[in-house]
Amino acid sequence: MEQNLSKRVGIKDIARVAGVSIGTVDRVLHNRSGVKKETLDHVTSVVKELGYKPNVIARSLASKKTTRIAVVIPDSGENNPYWEKPVLGIQRAAEALANYNLEITFGFFEASNQAAYTEALEKVCNDCPDGVVLNPVFKSISNHYISIFDKKGIPYVFMDVNIKGVGKLAFFGQDAEQSGKVVAKLMAATVSPQSKILIVKQSDRKIFSQHIESRIQGFNDYLSDLSGEKGYQVLVEEIDLLEPGEPDTTLSVIFNENPEIKGVFIPNSRGFKVAAFIQKNISDKPIMIGYDLVRENISYLKNGTFTCLISQKPEEQAYKSVMALFDHLVLQKEVPETVYSPIDIIVKENIDYYI
Repeated sequence: MEQNLSKRVGIKDIARVAGVSIGTVDRVLHNRSGVKKETLDHVTSVVKELGYKPNVIARSLASKKTTRIAVVIPDSGENNPYWEKPVLGIQRAAEALANYNLEITFGFFEASNQAAYTEALEKVCNDCPDGVVLNPVFKSISNHYISIFDKKGIPYVFMDVNIKGVGKLAFFGQDAEQSGKVVAKLMAATVSPQSKILIVKQSDRKIFSQHIESRIQGFNDYLSDLSGEKGYQVLVEEIDLLEPGEPDTTLSVIFNENPEIKGVFIPNSRGFKVAAFIQKNISDKPIMIGYDLVRENISYLKNGTFTCLISQKPEEQAYKSVMALFDHLVLQKEVPETVYSPIDIIVKENIDYYI
């Protein structure tokens, strides 16, 4: 049968070709009773022949059903400005989907506070939304609650941090281990083997998420493979930013004891705290590489304290996470399970093109 492929097939077209009423087609398409078997088979055959596809957007609008998405991410603040950016991406997604009966609620928690994280997830479980966007920063707690999501049939998307081997719908974020290898390659281009390199892990309560450890693992693996027996001397220091005077107190001791440090790697977005110390106290500036284009980091990149920053477009991660749930829940589309963000290398010469 010839058909105009540029024209969308509708219920009226099916009714005309099948020789039945529009009401009969509607009952067949929605699996309602009251249709004889031979009529059901005939209409079903015509549906397949014409290649009919339901307009799920129109159906969603007509139903006036609200699709509820819960977002559980760390709160931004003076110590953690990175999380301002995902919020912007989620707001952009909400604006793009404003006409589609979508409701987005936030469950913020302090990034290093496991009790606050548990409380946010407990509330989500009680509210039973249609889908969840989650930053699974605490793995064991996350595994407990995602098992509940699985039992309730609530799809969930991971953002920024990935947990492998679970039933997530998708992950949007950077390949953390590979990004660590990129940092190591940049460091090795200017810092010779047998030099000292300092890795500064800083957070509240010395709690470090899985992706921070993966970045460090990738960094160490690359240097180990590259230098062989020569070896870089890699120092790792953990700093609790809630302690008075930190990170300056610990950094003062480290640099006094190791004045020959030639490279500094900060595997999270709070590198600006280390940069402030180095700019003020270290005359022979080391090669310094950090993560993320937060305002404070950009400032130290422009004045030359940071050699470069690694960017991962957190706004896009958040935007795509919400859109993936919308595609799955409303449009009934398949979504890719893993979407890695780019590993962008930003220097002061190209930073203005990223802001």
